[in-house]
Amino acid sequence: MKIISKIISFIFPITCSCCGKDLSASYGGRICPDCLLALPKIEGFICKKCGFPLKDGGEHCRKCLKKPFEITADAMRSVYLYKDGARKLILKFKYSDKLFLAKDLGAQMADKFKELPFYEETDCLIPIPLNIIRRIKRGYNQAELLSREISKLSGKPVFSKILYRKKMTKPQFKLSKEERFNNLKNSFFVKNEPQIHKKTVLLIDDIITTGATISACASALKKHGAKKVYALSFARD
Repeated sequence: MKIISKIISFIFPITCSCCGKDLSASYGGRICPDCLLALPKIEGFICKKCGFPLKDGGEHCRKCLKKPFEITADAMRSVYLYKDGARKLILKFKYSDKLFLAKDLGAQMADKFKELPFYEETDCLIPIPLNIIRRIKRGYNQAELLSREISKLSGKPVFSKILYRKKMTKPQFKLSKEERFNNLKNSFFVKNEPQIHKKTVLLIDDIITTGATISACASALKKHGAKKVYALSFARD
């Protein structure tokens, strides 16, 4: 089997999705150790509410102090900053059909999840849903793929048939922060409500930017009985 594996690796070499360096067939991942270490990890002081890094310390960022009720999730956390290698990985995963990256990205998220204070109280994982047109065009929901990987490593179940988008919205990247929140108001609905009644939910997404999508989802879930709603993403813009 080792000989066959070596032959396959020679003909179809596995390379690091960040730097392109060849990886051995036995390595098991798609991001080399050097690139993993170089990813811009979020460390040190962060806003207790939205998880944004705070250079000068404190408990909350200016945005959460100014509008304390804008973020309706109980807390948002991310593993990396959306730049350099982390940005490259998300773009490949999201737009270049590199679905195998779900395993690597999900593993990093699972490790972070286990360190968070709400790990033990979390009852289930819910991926942020795509609208039906985008889902068809892309062929998959990257948040759902990440949720499945995190579930394998954490033991928390994935509820993927709970949260849905009920209307088409403008692409978020074209809008200002205020427009993003308005764009997503009342755009999600909940099915199978008893499954989340008095449950603590962890929303999963690949990237958090303003928190508008997370907040719209959290509002819908809490309206239909969720006890608490947290959020975790691979990267934070």
